[in-house]
Amino acid sequence: MTQREKEIEARILDRLKDGPAGLEIKNSTSDAKNLAVLLGQHRPTVLPDTSAWNLHPNFMQDVIGGMIPDIVLRSTLSGQNRIYIEVKDTEPLGYGREDSQITRYFLHLLATTTRGPKEGGDIRRAVLLCAPAAWFKVKGNAQTWNHFLACFSGLATAFDITLGEVYADSI
Repeated sequence: MTQREKEIEARILDRLKDGPAGLEIKNSTSDAKNLAVLLGQHRPTVLPDTSAWNLHPNFMQDVIGGMIPDIVLRSTLSGQNRIYIEVKDTEPLGYGREDSQITRYFLHLLATTTRGPKEGGDIRRAVLLCAPAAWFKVKGNAQTWNHFLACFSGLATAFDITLGEVYADSI
């Protein structure tokens, strides 16, 4: 993780303390337009950049291996990781287009969590990519991100997992 990505991560963590409504989700695949909608009345355990995030370290080794999302929000109610946030500044997503970091995190979240009732039962599930708005316009980044959305938006909707963008410029 670059120094700039660490700074973006720190701003997200500060915003979580101040109020998650300020973390707006763009191009959301669900009705959630900010992080507060996903959290509801719940206060998650925040796990920034730590291997302690993975509750199933021996599961899905080919997919997740030793990867660590930049920020994981874990429910204190179910004990499940409910929201993964990947932070980028200028670097592209790791791995290839079909098996990018974001694809791997989505598959892991889908396989290791359960859908909860929308009305207050638990934190809703999400995989969010936080980067400057310009990052999403860079050809290679846009191709990988849009490929991910094209392949998994329908599945995400079917299982009530929000996919979306958080623009680092507005944090």
